Amino acid sequence: MSDSMKPDDRELSASIHDFEAALSAKHFELKLPALDVILAAIDGSNQSAMVLGLAAQIARRASTRLHVAYIHEGAANAESDAFLSQQVARLVAEGIEAVALAREPDSSPPYARIIAAADALDADLVIVSAPFLEDFAALGSDSIGVTLDKLMTQARPLLVVREPRDDPAESLKPVLLPLSVHVQENPLAAAWALRLIGDGGTIRLVAVVEDDVIEAAAELIGEHGAADLDLDHLARLDRPEVAGLIAEMHRQAQKRSLGCHVSVRRGDLVAQVIELAEEGQRLIVTGRDTDPGSSSYRNVQALIRRARDPVLVV
Repeated sequence: MSDSMKPDDRELSASIHDFEAALSAKHFELKLPALDVILAAIDGSNQSAMVLGLAAQIARRASTRLHVAYIHEGAANAESDAFLSQQVARLVAEGIEAVALAREPDSSPPYARIIAAADALDADLVIVSAPFLEDFAALGSDSIGVTLDKLMTQARPLLVVREPRDDPAESLKPVLLPLSVHVQENPLAAAWALRLIGDGGTIRLVAVVEDDVIEAAAELIGEHGAADLDLDHLARLDRPEVAGLIAEMHRQAQKRSLGCHVSVRRGDLVAQVIELAEEGQRLIVTGRDTDPGSSSYRNVQALIRRARDPVLVV
């Protein structure tokens, strides 16, 4: 499906004044979030290398302390302890300030141990694989597993790693940031996108207007206008916050010599994001509601299941 903005998917011009005026944008100031402590939880799967690779890249650029926990079923054993020690030693040899977290002698489920460790460390970011100690093939069609489901309800940002990559650092350069008009966490997601993106990277923002908004717009702009919704119509739908956020992201990208592309799409958010993500390896950054019954929460679940690339949930 093509973008509804004309011309299709163009880079924002340097004349941000004209862009803001057209959108009646609300002014935004984005403050980058603190990133002092990272918790990476590995489970021994083939995704563990990707988890540690991404964690190392983020920790190195942010001069952040990285804590690594090997979470598995059953009691601690010599094999798992040796694996954890080897991984942390390798990170330290690469110049990363990495620390191994010893396995606590308790029978708590994996999600409880991850949450407890994150709370004890006051971690700013938690990185885990998906699914964690489970297999998507054995789960329901819309399930992401017990561990991720529980972690999703926590306020702390969660970076979920999907398929392994030969070069984890490359996943941090292109960033895809979907902006749903329903999600209040859009500004926080945008700030985290700027926090994690690699040097020389490109941020692609896509404002996804879902069918219920189209229906609500029918009385305001007519059926024909609703079917051809574009940026001007978005502004008329009283979405100055979205417009202002896009403008601020463009300003921030210019300051840091990052690429910044923006488009508006109509339809299902998950389908649109997955279609864009399949064009190339990238980090997906999305806000979400912590209410499991909300459409935002279900959208993030679906993104985690369907995406091949890492998904940062804030």
